[in-house]
This record gives sequence, C-alpha cells and structure tokens, in this order.
Amino acid sequence: MKSQLRQKNVVLRPILLILLLFLPIFVSLLGLSGCKKSIDYFSYVSEFRNNVFLAETDDLCLRIHSVVKETPYAADGVANESTARTEVFLSAPEGTQNYTLKMQVEGKEYGGELSYDNVKAEYFLSFSLDISAQKELTCTLQCSETTHQLVATSVLRNETVAPKDILANVRTYAPDVFEQMTDKYGFKGEIYLRLLYEDAPYYYVGIIDRNGDIYAFLVNATNGKVLARRNP
Repeated sequence: MKSQLRQKNVVLRPILLILLLFLPIFVSLLGLSGCKKSIDYFSYVSEFRNNVFLAETDDLCLRIHSVVKETPYAADGVANESTARTEVFLSAPEGTQNYTLKMQVEGKEYGGELSYDNVKAEYFLSFSLDISAQKELTCTLQCSETTHQLVATSVLRNETVAPKDILANVRTYAPDVFEQMTDKYGFKGEIYLRLLYEDAPYYYVGIIDRNGDIYAFLVNATNGKVLARRNP
C-alpha cells in the first residue's frame, strides 16, 4: 500500500507543480475576460443629446437641445466629467435683430439674450439647466416691440428606443470598433450620442479614439436599426 502511495505521489507532484506555475496565467486571463464583460460603455459618453424640442412660426424656427457635455469639451478620445445644459437655436429671416428668450420650466424662468452666429446664420444661447424630462417648453421670444409666444414640443415618443439600447445595437453592428479600443483597463475612447430630428427621430453615434479619429453611425431612433456607418 505504501509503495502504491509513493508511486501516486511521484506522478502527482509534477502535475501539481505545472498547475501552480500556470495558475497565475489562468487567473490573469479570467480577470481580463471578466473585465471586458463588465465594461459600461455608456459611462464613456462625453456628449449626450437626450432631447430635442421644436417650435415654428411663419418666420421663425426655434430648436432647443437638452445636452450633457464634458468639460473641457474636446474630441480627443478621453471622456471627462459632464454637466447638463440647455442649448437654444433660432433661425430668423435676418441676423440684424436682437432676440431675448424667456422659458418657463417647473415654475421658474430661464433664458437670456441670444447671440448671432454669422457662420451658421442662426441665433444661439446656452445655459446650465436640465430639461431632459420635459415634454414641452413654454417660451417667449422678444424682438424689439414684437413678442412671440411659442410652445416647443419634444420629438421623443413612447416608441423611441432608449439611448443605452441604441449604443448596444451599434456595438452589435460594429464589434470590431469596440474590441480594438478595449483592453483590460477599459475603453480607450469617448462616445458622442446625439438625438437628431429630420421628419423622424434618429441618433448619431460617434466613437472617437485617442487620435481623434471618429467612427460615425446613423441609427433609426424608432427601431434601433443602424442605417449607415462611416470610418475615419
């Protein structure tokens, strides 16, 4: 019996030594696999346009965006801390007038004077306010002695796909982009996720690497289908 035990020990020792030698490698590989599975890619979104509000008159077109943007804002592949903002865009017949916006949100008034962008040929105003959960915005536009009362309505509908699902669909559509930018430390890039509206809602998804190169995707916001892809 003792002889048989000795023989078994002689056989088992080399096997145990091999297992001990390779155990750290196995643990490391398991750790890498677990790390990739647990990555929350949505946490790397550095610009998130989560709502769009529209209102029109015969002469004016008012567009209001609810956004969450990083500070400082830069397409450098690094996602920094973000803050919620409201961005107002106004198209008018000419850019020589002075417009002031007043907006009612949950019983409080916000707004200010819009500045004119000669390059984009539109008026613009931005201020710190989270309007992502609103369905409509009651606005007053003042131009000289003329006052315009407008109600800007959200383009979001019950059937609009959730932003996290939009990003998940893009990952399924283009796994190569995410795999090449992911390692054991996380995601080596940042993501732009912008709600658009052109007769229907869409999402623009931009994946930016550390060189500033952008992989761009256009996604149908109603069914989540990727409609187009553009590589750097």
